[in-house]
Amino acid sequence: MNKMNSQFAFDTHQLMEKTSVKLSFSGEFSSDLITVLLLMAKSNIGGRSVMKKVYNIMIEGLENLTKHALKSEGDKFPAMFVLAQDDDFYYLATGNKILKNEVSSLQEKLEKANKLNKDELREWYNEILMSDNGINAKGGAGLGIIDMALKSGNKFGFSFQDIDAEHSFFTLKIKVDDAE
Repeated sequence: MNKMNSQFAFDTHQLMEKTSVKLSFSGEFSSDLITVLLLMAKSNIGGRSVMKKVYNIMIEGLENLTKHALKSEGDKFPAMFVLAQDDDFYYLATGNKILKNEVSSLQEKLEKANKLNKDELREWYNEILMSDNGINAKGGAGLGIIDMALKSGNKFGFSFQDIDAEHSFFTLKIKVDDAE
């Protein structure tokens, strides 16, 4: 077992020890699978207000996995999703393989989202909508990151773990207050 696999296994074990895992999946994500995961999540999330936030963040995170996760036959690093809960928060975690040349741009967006308050996030969102060069080839402009930051109200946790010379494994952790 290499260092990355053992670290991932340890982190997953720690998450499961500290929280109640409500839902998890690792593999190839499709629109049909997303529909099933969302239906399952509805029955595992508390009150209406928190359910709406978690559900909307889930949609964005799962769509990102279908659009941006690199897939290859027999992949040792499949995309993953986890929904967990403790006494204070719901936790959503996604992980997927990305090209190393995409890391710096993604990291900059995540760091910027973590630095901004709600008003600044809304302003950034509107700037992207109004600009002509915001949308990239995969259909993204970073709006999903901003939207998840606004809905969660908390800072992102994220990491990039080198897999090989061309790829990294990107993990994004989002927490949502479990309060109405």
